[in-house]
Amino acid sequence: MRIKFTSIVVLLLLSSTYSHAGDIDGALNKAKEEGKIVMLELGSIGCIPCEQMKPVMAKLSDIYKGKLDVIFIDVKKDHDMARRFGVYMIPVQVFLNKDGKEFHRHVGYYPYNEIASVLRKAGI
Repeated sequence: MRIKFTSIVVLLLLSSTYSHAGDIDGALNKAKEEGKIVMLELGSIGCIPCEQMKPVMAKLSDIYKGKLDVIFIDVKKDHDMARRFGVYMIPVQVFLNKDGKEFHRHVGYYPYNEIASVLRKAGI
């Protein structure tokens, strides 16, 4: 029962709270047009700190809905995005301002309260 419940929660998180790298440029352009800040979570499925970021990303997506787009990129599947954003270790969180310019970067697990502080400084 616990495994089934956990599987359902993980599937819901993967499908509804953040995007995958399918059309990352489209998602970035849309966020820019809508004047949203973007948090890119560059990681991999199975990476322990990356998996620990899932609830943080879900909470950010919920609390900052309409102001922040949280986008997950699996760097094992999307090597070009890893190169584009200079990822050598995972997880990496890259924050883009409303103009699409990087304004903050962090490597490793990033607690919600520390991310919230970065977002406050960015004006949201």
